[in-house]
Amino acid sequence: MLLLHGFLGHAHWWDFVAPWFAPEYRVIALDFGGMGDSDPQQRYSNASFAGEVLALLQMLGSSTVTLVGHSFGGRVAVLAAHQYPQYLKRAIVVDSKIGFANRPVRPPAPRVKKLYPDLETACDHFRLVPDEPPLLSRIMRHLAVHSLKRQGDAFVWKFDAALMGGVAWEDFYDGELFAKIALPLDFICGEFSRVVPNELAVRIGAALRIGRGPIIIPSAYHHVPVDEPLALVAAMRALLS
Repeated sequence: MLLLHGFLGHAHWWDFVAPWFAPEYRVIALDFGGMGDSDPQQRYSNASFAGEVLALLQMLGSSTVTLVGHSFGGRVAVLAAHQYPQYLKRAIVVDSKIGFANRPVRPPAPRVKKLYPDLETACDHFRLVPDEPPLLSRIMRHLAVHSLKRQGDAFVWKFDAALMGGVAWEDFYDGELFAKIALPLDFICGEFSRVVPNELAVRIGAALRIGRGPIIIPSAYHHVPVDEPLALVAAMRALLS
C-alpha cells in the first residue's frame, strides 16, 4: 500500500491510518519532492510528481500495489492509475478536488514562509488549510513538528517555497481520465469538506468507470486522514475486503 499526502504536507499525515494496515500490507508513505524531508526539485509539474510515484513503483517491482492519495496526492494517484496501471491493483482517492475540462482546479494562493524563533512558537502557528475546526492538540503538534526544520537559529516550514505558484499542472483534468482507467478506483470524501462540495463529489462518483463513490465519511472535513482516521480506516477496509 502506497500512501500519497496532500499539498505541502508530508508522509506523517498518514501516521494515524498506516499502522492499521500494517498486519496485511507492506505500507509505504512517501514525501513528494520539495515537501517533507525530500529535496527540492528544479521543476514541479503533474508529470514530475507522477514520475516520483513511478520510480517507487518500479523499485518495488510489484503489480499489486494499492495506491491511496489524499487531496493533492489523490490527483497524483489518478494520473498514476491512468499512466502506470501495470504496477497497480487498485486506487483510492480521498477528498481530492478533481478537475474537469469545464471546472479546472485553480492553483493555490501564494504563501510566505516565515521564520520562527523557536519550535513552540512555530508549532503554535501551524494551521490547517482550508481552515477547519481544530484537531486534538497532540495531533496538531505531531503534524507541526514534522512540518518544520531548523534554519540557523530559527525554525521554518520544510516545503520548498518554489511550490507556491510554481507547479505546472499543464491543463491536467483528472476527472476526464476516469473513463480511461480500467482498474478499480474508489472515491472517499468528508461530509463537511469545503474542498469537495457535495455536487462535485456526486459528479466524481458518476464519472468513475470501475469504482465506488462518493463514499462520505460522516462529520469529516477535508483532512480526513487526521480528522476522522478511524472512520477512514473502516471505509478503506470495507472497500478492500
